[in-house]
Amino acid sequence: MKRLIKTALLRSLSLRTQVRLAYALLNNVTASASRDDAHLLEWLFAKVDLQQVLLEDRIRQIKFSGRVIADGAAPGVRPPLQTCLMEDTSPWTQQARISDANAIPGMISEEEGQYYEYIGRLYRGHGEVIELGPWLGKSTRHIIRGLDKNPEFLGRQLHVFDDFVWRSSWMNRHGDCEQLPDHADFHHLFEKYVHGIRQRLAVTRGKIVDYDGNEDLAQIDWSGAPIEIMYVDCGRTLQVNEAWYRIFSPSLIPDISLLIMQDWRTHRERPRLSYNETHWFTAAHPELEIVHEVKDGGIATFLYRGKR
Repeated sequence: MKRLIKTALLRSLSLRTQVRLAYALLNNVTASASRDDAHLLEWLFAKVDLQQVLLEDRIRQIKFSGRVIADGAAPGVRPPLQTCLMEDTSPWTQQARISDANAIPGMISEEEGQYYEYIGRLYRGHGEVIELGPWLGKSTRHIIRGLDKNPEFLGRQLHVFDDFVWRSSWMNRHGDCEQLPDHADFHHLFEKYVHGIRQRLAVTRGKIVDYDGNEDLAQIDWSGAPIEIMYVDCGRTLQVNEAWYRIFSPSLIPDISLLIMQDWRTHRERPRLSYNETHWFTAAHPELEIVHEVKDGGIATFLYRGKR
């Protein structure tokens, strides 16, 4: 009974107060800890660390969600963007659920699929649309579904870039897909799964940086044409994100271009992983302003605020 009462009291406190109490407890235990207390300290640190993630989420949501922002839209073209971060009810989750893309092996959540279909409807025809890292094409199908509902995309193609190098250590774990040898070319699998929309795609095989089997491929480049939307799922490290940004950022349109960062929310994962650096990347670029963040998945979207 005493334990239940203590738990109820703890849950009645604000998240910020819970974090403060946890830090105070951690400091007290640390001051008198012995080697035998190591497991307890690790457990306490994990609990505090998780509460810190939730606190940062809530601060970000309060600070940024629900704002109307000027995004360079011409009057009458569409309403200004409204920010929405981790809300239970969002514009994209109000859409009807689509099941046909679920037959494709993939690594995106249902909400992320809904988001891809939603964001394509906001396209205005100011520039090209790019996807970096489609894997087998599940995200690609959702992206095309959204863009195809937009008359501004009529006659255009989605530009898709990937090195199409199979990494068996983690790719074999996702879905009921074919199992390929390590470093095999899986371009044929992508072509198989996007067959019905292939004419809507301009596909390029190449690398952004040298990585695990792609060293012999040519580095991707870009024509210089203006870019309105980029869907980015090509890696989480600062190195790879800075590399694609150097290639494509000169073509981004200030106050119009949207960057959909598939792995942005991975900085929240616990235990921490050293390669989850996408959050650091956006923090290093103040010209990227957060607009949307899903609740279930890794996506956050940024409006490019660079100089004209």
